[in-house]
Amino acid sequence: MTATTTHERPPGNGASPVGSLDAEPARARRGDRWFRNSRVSLGVSTVAGVGLLVVGNADPLNEMLSDAVRTVPGALLLMVAACGLAVSEMWLLAGVRRALPRARAVSWLLGVWCASLVAVAFFPTNLPGTEPGVAAVVHRVAAALLAALPPLIALLVVEAAGRRAEAGRAGPVHADGRAEAGRVRWLRVAGLSALAACVAFGAAHGPAVMFGAELFPYAGLAERILLALVLVVVGLCAWAVEGVERECWS
Repeated sequence: MTATTTHERPPGNGASPVGSLDAEPARARRGDRWFRNSRVSLGVSTVAGVGLLVVGNADPLNEMLSDAVRTVPGALLLMVAACGLAVSEMWLLAGVRRALPRARAVSWLLGVWCASLVAVAFFPTNLPGTEPGVAAVVHRVAAALLAALPPLIALLVVEAAGRRAEAGRAGPVHADGRAEAGRVRWLRVAGLSALAACVAFGAAHGPAVMFGAELFPYAGLAERILLALVLVVVGLCAWAVEGVERECWS
């Protein structure tokens, strides 16, 4: 008698469909994590910044936010605000590397911006009426980068997201794709608004920084409005990048 043997069909060369389906939710969960952590850190920074309106003994209309270092609570709250924003940007950097891996300029500028925030936190400005030292000069350069880089980062994210949308335009348009386009439009508006505010503030405040001139009227209020725009831009950047990543997996 001839024994009959059965042979199992060899597995295919590709990955298991079940494993592929399991991998996508795992990547989505990691995406949710960076976005959530970025928002939490941004919220901490925002609360600390609002607290500086009443802590630090700095006139919110006519004095710079950094003048809050004249009191210990003000200096500590300023450090929390700057470090919270730096942590938020580190998580945003993680999201950019996932959703827009070819946007190297965005990643580089985010790294520089994080470094400037750390410098703002740990190199305090000079007290009003005193001569600026090395720490104050570092603080001023870092503060200038803090205000100038977010609009540029936002517009670069808009450009990178637009290139990615062009590359995928041949396929069907999903609801996530339309939502992503809406997020990018909001980010463009916020980025251009912040850029205009930054240029105007720099032109008005430049003589005080470079030549020791008197601050222009309501300089403190103008600075706080600019910083509020920076916070909005950061939040919208994370929102737009999360939308790009969501569209990648839809």
